[in-house]
Amino acid sequence: MNTENAELRRYEDDLNVSGTGVIIMGAWSIIRVLIELFMNTREYLNIDNKDPESAMMSIALAVAVIVVVSFVIMKVHLYIGLNAMRAAKGREHKEGYFVAAIIIAVLSVLCLFTYKEAFKNIERIDTTMASLLVDITTIYIFIVVIVSSIRIKRIKGDS
Repeated sequence: MNTENAELRRYEDDLNVSGTGVIIMGAWSIIRVLIELFMNTREYLNIDNKDPESAMMSIALAVAVIVVVSFVIMKVHLYIGLNAMRAAKGREHKEGYFVAAIIIAVLSVLCLFTYKEAFKNIERIDTTMASLLVDITTIYIFIVVIVSSIRIKRIKGDS
């Protein structure tokens, strides 16, 4: 019984910390997109210097899309992270965070295949490696959320 309580506390701590990590990684993913966009504005926005009105429309549309996508990304990460933290503390939480964590983890793993092309550009290998490490860390955090949630349910269900 005593080891079971220690194990439960460990998984609850893991879930709490990984819930915080989910939120931090969500914020970082938005910051990373903004940095990438500001560093390569002309490449991504396809701004034509001859038509300033068209350039302004492109910029406005890109900003609107980035704001909406960033909001959705942060909302999902907050949903998963905050509910994982509530579950870890034994407070009332929504069970959907578990399913959302699985979906995001699977999508993140699938996104790793996009690095195949990125590694061909030797000039940006350092940035690519850093991004890959961050994405692997994010996947690991989601796996910890999933595993800890399952283990907590099993331990509490057996009691």
